[in-house]
Amino acid sequence: MSKIRMAIPMAFIIFSLIFLSACAEEDLEPMTLVALGDSITASANLVNSEQSGYPYLIGEEAGLEVHNLAVSGWQTGQVTEALREDETYQTLVKDADYIAMTIGGNDLLRILRNAQTESAGDPMIMTEIILQELSSNNVSAELGELIEEIRSLTDAKILLYNIYNPLPPSSNLHGIGESLLPQINAAYAEIAENHENVFLADAFLAYQEKQADYIIEGDIHPTEEGQAALAEIGLEALGLE
Repeated sequence: MSKIRMAIPMAFIIFSLIFLSACAEEDLEPMTLVALGDSITASANLVNSEQSGYPYLIGEEAGLEVHNLAVSGWQTGQVTEALREDETYQTLVKDADYIAMTIGGNDLLRILRNAQTESAGDPMIMTEIILQELSSNNVSAELGELIEEIRSLTDAKILLYNIYNPLPPSSNLHGIGESLLPQINAAYAEIAENHENVFLADAFLAYQEKQADYIIEGDIHPTEEGQAALAEIGLEALGLE
């Protein structure tokens, strides 16, 4: 009888240790951030792109495991399609605690290039063409569709960056960006407001008059300092600073 009495508490102790060990291992698993989008999120044209990009800087600061699925050149619809068709995207997004993305810049660049060609570089005509293109190519609807696709997979917090003006004040095209981007970015703000757990990071404001420091010379992509600025406003938007 005494052996049975001793065996019961011993078995309980062993079970408790196994249970606590399993819980500890679960607690040690880091939360994850999945980065989606275009070349900005992919940290294009940086020497140490993986370590210098805003997703990894956020991950380092907040203790998150980062999976960067961004692809240079991608437009909004391509990210949506990947989430619908690619099992790797679906699995990682389903398991994510945070989603971060820059998207829409290449959609806009396509419109800008077409407008520049059709207008022969005339700023006023170019602006008119861009406005017409924006009204017929519903960037806002595509972005909303992308958010809904993410939401069909996860309830994770979504960090959405709006579009910065990559052109410095000295550029002839700087004014076009300044006149058009606020109304485009208003659509980003509206989408963030109308969807639960979507947090807007204002890249447009963060980059104002700082293009010389934040944009690679002769390029449209962020420098390491520019990526750090994106990480800073992202952490702030998510309340992780």
